[in-house]
Amino acid sequence: MIILQKMWNWLVTEWQWPKAALFCGVILTLLLSAMLPKLGLMYFFIAMTLPMYMVHQFEEHYHNRFCLMLNEKIGKGKVVLTPKDVFWINSLWVWAVDLIAIALAFLVNPLMGLIPAYFMVLNGILHCLQAIRFRSSNPGLFTSLLLFFPIGGYTIYVLSNLPDNCWQYQTVGMGVAVIGHAAILLQAGLRIRSLKRAEG
Repeated sequence: MIILQKMWNWLVTEWQWPKAALFCGVILTLLLSAMLPKLGLMYFFIAMTLPMYMVHQFEEHYHNRFCLMLNEKIGKGKVVLTPKDVFWINSLWVWAVDLIAIALAFLVNPLMGLIPAYFMVLNGILHCLQAIRFRSSNPGLFTSLLLFFPIGGYTIYVLSNLPDNCWQYQTVGMGVAVIGHAAILLQAGLRIRSLKRAEG
């Protein structure tokens, strides 16, 4: 328990997890690159969705930038998302979902790789919409343009050309991505509503 508490303090209380994500993302990228001849291009890009997301998370959450921006622009200074919310969203909704989807893609059907690929592309679209809405850059926009659209888009293209591709797999991929992001927006919306009720 003491070790777990120390890990939690280091990751969340001291907000070191974005640095850890960047480190893991770089190491995984190097490892996967070394395994490219064995994996093949398709499986390589499916597996790369996770380390690319980790690199993105560093840009997005270093110094808790995204949470602070969201609280300022959406919450008008009120707390819409807490640091703990941000950590659990990124660990459960991104790392866990991506790991499960990648494992299913390798062990069951490569089309399950559509899940993390659509997750990347949808997240990139949301970053672009934020930039348009607020007429300014935002934490995560650069890696969305540089990594998410090329890698996520190419992965979707390759998988969509597989012989057994069908609308069901596409629906599952898009559906999980939409539900994941909708859950985050719903949580923020409910918190704003509760804050308004407390004030009123």
